[in-house]
Amino acid sequence: MKLAILTLTKGGYKTAQRVKKYMDVPVKIYTKDSFSGTLKNLVGELFQRYEYLLFIMATGIVVRVISPYLKDKTTDPGVMVMDEKGRFVISLLSGHLGGANAYTQKIAKSIGATPVITTASDVLDLISVDLLAKQLHCEIESLQKAKEVTADIVNKKRVGILSDISVDIPEKENIQIIKSKEIQDCDSVIYITHKIISDPFPRSVQLIPQNILVGIGCKRGTESKKMIQQLYEVFQDLEIHIKSLKKISSIDLKQDEKGILELGEYFKIPVEFIERRKIKRIENLFESSEFVKKSIGIGAVAEPCGYLISHGGKCLMKKRKKSGITLSIWKEK
Repeated sequence: MKLAILTLTKGGYKTAQRVKKYMDVPVKIYTKDSFSGTLKNLVGELFQRYEYLLFIMATGIVVRVISPYLKDKTTDPGVMVMDEKGRFVISLLSGHLGGANAYTQKIAKSIGATPVITTASDVLDLISVDLLAKQLHCEIESLQKAKEVTADIVNKKRVGILSDISVDIPEKENIQIIKSKEIQDCDSVIYITHKIISDPFPRSVQLIPQNILVGIGCKRGTESKKMIQQLYEVFQDLEIHIKSLKKISSIDLKQDEKGILELGEYFKIPVEFIERRKIKRIENLFESSEFVKKSIGIGAVAEPCGYLISHGGKCLMKKRKKSGITLSIWKEK
C-alpha cells in the first residue's frame, strides 16, 4: 500500500483530509479513534505495510515511535512529518531510496506548504548515487561506496559516469558521462553496468541494472540448490553480476515445480510461467528436441521462455544443459 497518514488531533485530521484530496495514490488516515493499542505498536505494523508514512504531529513524538523499527535505508519506508496547520512538510527518513524527499515536495506543492529537505545533494541541487540508482532501477553494489562517491559530488570533486545504458541526467561541471579513456581524469567513478568489473577505479561504486532474464527447464523434482549453484556458475562464466537478475521464466507445466519456485524466492525475484501456446508460436526460432516435444508438446523451453520474457532481447547464452537443468540467459530489450 502507498501512503498512510497518522494524526492525533482534530486539526491534524482536517489537514490529513486536505492532503488526501490531492494525492493520486491510495491514502489511509489513522486517528486516535481508528486504532486500538499504542501509537508505537501501530507504527510497527504500518512500517511493514506502507511505502510512505506522513505524521501530522510533533517531530519529537515521531522520532520516538519510529526508532524501534528502523533497519536500513533500502527497506525503511519514506517518513515525513507535518505540522497541524500544514505549513511545513519535513522529509525525515529514507529521503532518496525511500522516496521521502520526492513525496515531501509533492505534498507541499499540493497544499501550498513549505518543503523541508536537509540532504546535502538536494540542497545543492545535485544528484546522489542512491537517487540515481532509484531513477535507473539499479541495485547498488555497496551503500558505503555510494556514500563516498556522493560525498565527492557534494564536495565538487570530479565524478565520471561510465554507463552501458542510456543515462539522462543534467550534467554538472563536476559530474559528467565519460568514456573509458577519460577515467584517469576523475576523482571517483560511477559504473552503470550489469557486467562484473574486474579492475574497478580505486574510488568508485557500481550501479547494477536489473535487466538480465533467465529461461529455465528442468527434470521434475530437481532441487533448488542445484539450480542456484548453476545460475551462479553461469553468471560467473558470462561475467554478469548476479544482482542484475530480474526474472526467471519457464513453461506453464512447471508452475508447481518446487525447485523453480524456491529459486525465485532465493533471489527475491518474480517467476513467470508461460503458456505452451505462446511458446509454440516462436519455438521454430530455436533448436528443438524431439524427446522434449514428445513429452510436453513443444521442442524447447529455456530459450523461448527467455526470449519471451526479455521481449525479444539480446541472447547472452543460448542454452546450457547440466544435471537435468537447462538455462538460457537474455538481456532485456
